[in-house]
Amino acid sequence: MEENKLSGEDSLQLIQQMIQSSRDEHQENGDGWLLWGWLLFSASVISCIMGYMGYGRYVGEVWLGMLVVGLIAYAFNWRSKKARTNRVQTYMQGLLNKIQSAFFISLLAILAGSYLGNHSFSFGYFYILYAFWMFIHGSAIRFKPLIVGAWVNWAAALGIFLATDFRHDMMISALAVLIGYLIPGYMLRSEFRKKMQSTDRIAA
Repeated sequence: MEENKLSGEDSLQLIQQMIQSSRDEHQENGDGWLLWGWLLFSASVISCIMGYMGYGRYVGEVWLGMLVVGLIAYAFNWRSKKARTNRVQTYMQGLLNKIQSAFFISLLAILAGSYLGNHSFSFGYFYILYAFWMFIHGSAIRFKPLIVGAWVNWAAALGIFLATDFRHDMMISALAVLIGYLIPGYMLRSEFRKKMQSTDRIAA
């Protein structure tokens, strides 16, 4: 009976191993961050160019189009991923999925409020929401580039609130997305590929 009892040190080590196992099971290839990153970056750059060319009145359609494309691509990717895997979802995976759902619901609520309210609207609110999601997600998977990206996007939100020219808003937007979405997305993809190569070598 005494031999089957775990010491305090053994119990702590077991808990740490379980946490690490949960982290390892939540592997990301960065596709989601790259998808939304390129869509947001493209929308920002196109909007900035349109502003300088005198077509600023069509910017809303650009962003709405990017959102529709993103949601369709995300839904298709989610269904494909679900069809490919039958793994039991870990607690952290389930929690992050719920937070992600809350993020998209909040994003759609902000969009609906901006259109239905029939008043001028600042893009800064979007970047506060983006930063919140990056900070939570980056902290959960202990990925510092996403946490740095969150602080960049919070700073970008302030910059957008203070900017008086919509074209400057779009320049700030493009820079924030580049640092907050695209760079961490490519870093996640690189890290994922290294893990897959390591796993393949061990399996071989």
